[in-house]
Amino acid sequence: MDEKIANPYICIVDDDAQVRRFLLEVLASIGLVAEEYSSGEDFMRRWRPGHTDCVLLDIRMPRITGPEVHDWLRQRNPEILVIFLSGYADVPTAVRAMRLGAFDFIEKPFNVQYLIERVNAALRLANERRAAATAAAPVAGDDWQKSLTPREQEILTAIVTGKRNKVIAADLGISERTVETHRAHIMAKSGASNVIELVGMIASFTK
Repeated sequence: MDEKIANPYICIVDDDAQVRRFLLEVLASIGLVAEEYSSGEDFMRRWRPGHTDCVLLDIRMPRITGPEVHDWLRQRNPEILVIFLSGYADVPTAVRAMRLGAFDFIEKPFNVQYLIERVNAALRLANERRAAATAAAPVAGDDWQKSLTPREQEILTAIVTGKRNKVIAADLGISERTVETHRAHIMAKSGASNVIELVGMIASFTK
């Protein structure tokens, strides 16, 4: 039996009203709360940072595509898990998206049981990340730097020098998704709300 996740929240982004209705019904049947968005523009306009655990994101939408929404979301909250919804012809695009950090992709028409299993897996991972972030609460002064793992120290140094996640991943021989996870831990431990604040904190400690 799957461990119950506390107050999970899911966003559904798909331009097909029937698909959105179907997903809402499936998620509601297992006690999950979801909000629907009719397009990439709708999501980008109305979504607000907060307690979002997972986004079910259609790949092929008019005007703003799923991968474009994914890029936009990764810049704002790389910890949010994205499951792409794809037709058969979209599979290569979905695979490329997974290399950029998507959690999974599910082909249409949906296998309901598989859909439920993958959503629950994403929610478990989101819960684990939240617990890890809580354990890594901000530490007063510059003591938080001492709490960083060796890998986090490496990534912090790269962030301060202005390197992007893709470059850091290539330099260290790890995936971009792994860099994003370490980066989120660094931000949690430091208490910084953005990279500019983080860099400012490092500069003040080294004066």
